[in-house]
Amino acid sequence: MVISRRVVLTVLCLVLSLAFVFETDGQYLHPKLEQKTTTIHHAVILPAKIEIVKESSKGSEMMIAESEQISKAVLAAVAETLEQKKIKVLDSPFQSAEPDETRKYQLADIQNRYDALLPKLMKKSKDVKKARFTLGDEVMLLNVDKATDILVFIRGAGRVFTKGKTAFSLMNILRFDFPFTQVTVGIADAHSGEILAFTKPLTASKVLKDPKALTKMIANSLKKLPASS
Repeated sequence: MVISRRVVLTVLCLVLSLAFVFETDGQYLHPKLEQKTTTIHHAVILPAKIEIVKESSKGSEMMIAESEQISKAVLAAVAETLEQKKIKVLDSPFQSAEPDETRKYQLADIQNRYDALLPKLMKKSKDVKKARFTLGDEVMLLNVDKATDILVFIRGAGRVFTKGKTAFSLMNILRFDFPFTQVTVGIADAHSGEILAFTKPLTASKVLKDPKALTKMIANSLKKLPASS
């Protein structure tokens, strides 16, 4: 079947508009936050994990340095957003270049617990509203500042295309193969381990090169998070 030029152009415009417009795929709050029975005053953001892959016509390649850079940029954007909500971001004891061995293993354990829970958070995000997710009170073993109300987990993945890959994708537009970035932010009670909030914005990968756009995406994704009173 021959597809008319007009149809192809229409699909192209539609896909490109979707590829370059911010998309926020849900913001989910625990009843404690929805009903404002819990107020967040202080937060500790755990080390972020964002993985960026470069795709060319020859295959995929992990961008290690870029992934680390973007992880730091997203962490900074989350911190800025929380501060704007009057939630003080406390110094993380895990940002040290050489944390002690005990603290290193404690962090790895909690991060692994969160990573194990993440697929369920992605698939059944609405269950956050039903208070069905928790990391357990083992989170207290992190021994962060006593004033800490929440622990913030940042995960993400992205694809950037070479010019050759981009051209190939445009020529095969009906495959809907485009660069993207998705960042998830999970907020857990620092004492009980309950997941209090989860958000998973999805947008075009060009946001990675624009700090203002990145900050805007994170701010929009946490828009429903109540400010500290």
